[in-house]
Order: sequence, then C-alpha cells, then structure tokens
Amino acid sequence: MAIYWVNSDSDDALTLMGAVERALETGDVGTPPAPGATSSAAPASPTDAYLRDNLALAHATWSVDPHRIVLSNRPGLAAAINAFQRLVRRATWWHTLPQWLQISEFHGAVVRVLDALSEKERRLDERLRSIEQMRLQAHLFALQQQIAVLRAERAELERRITALEAQSAASSPTDSDDKQRLSM
Repeated sequence: MAIYWVNSDSDDALTLMGAVERALETGDVGTPPAPGATSSAAPASPTDAYLRDNLALAHATWSVDPHRIVLSNRPGLAAAINAFQRLVRRATWWHTLPQWLQISEFHGAVVRVLDALSEKERRLDERLRSIEQMRLQAHLFALQQQIAVLRAERAELERRITALEAQSAASSPTDSDDKQRLSM
C-alpha cells in the first residue's frame, strides 16, 4: 500500500484526478502537509470563538505524518540524532503504516463530523431565528388586532357619550326656563 500526497489549488474533481494520475505515472508520492498548515476547506463559522479556533486546529492537524520526527536541538549531536531518527522511521514505516492510516482516517472522520455538526448548529440557529421572527410577527399582528378592537370600542363609546350628551341637553330645561319656574 502506498500513500500519494497530491496538492491542488482547485476544487475541481477532474483537475484533482489529473494530478493523481500524473503522480501515479511519475511515482511521485509527494509530501504531506505540514502540521501547522491550514487546509483549503474553511471550517463553518460557529459563533463561539473557542469552537472556531479548535475547528481550525483540527483542520490543520488531523493528518498523521508517518515521516515526521522530533527534531533535536542539541549542539553537536542534533544532526546525528535527527539522521538516526529518519533512518529508523524509514526502516520501520511498513510496520507502523497501518496504525498511522487508521489514526488518520479516524481523525479525518472526526473533523468531517465536527464540520457537519457545526453546519447543523448554524442551520438550526437560523431556523430558530426565523421561527422567533415569525412568532414575533404573529404576536405583533395579534397586538395590532387588539389595538384596532380597542379603538373601535373607544369610538363607539365616544359616539354614545356624544349621543347621551345631546339627549341630555335636549331633555334638560334651559336656564331661562329654570328661572321662570323658580319665580312662580
């Protein structure tokens, strides 16, 4: 089993398949991306900064590099230690490759699941906002209906008060009539 690392600037499947075909023809296995390198697939934009930062970290470091070694910084011995580590790594890659592949597949699956969950959270958040907006609009409509009913009742009461005042004014004696009655 061999792993071929192919880099492509395009998301087009045909371009990517052409790059894989060229790598297979030339035997160029490529180099895995650096652990700190960012992937081309941008994570969903969750609102929580902690989650966003950790999703970016997961995207950048999910792949296990079977050729990576721990570089030594010891003066004088660093080159020999690093060369020995590379030699041991190349001599035993066939033994540890299945574990590395399993780990990489698992990490890739976890990152894809996190992306899917993050996207689902975003869609649910949008749906919740739209439901709240519809609920607010329905509540606003109900309040407007209540206001219209109250205004109609107020107008009816004002009309009745005006009618009663007019009726009262018509049936009540005038001031001059009162004076005449009192003088008699």
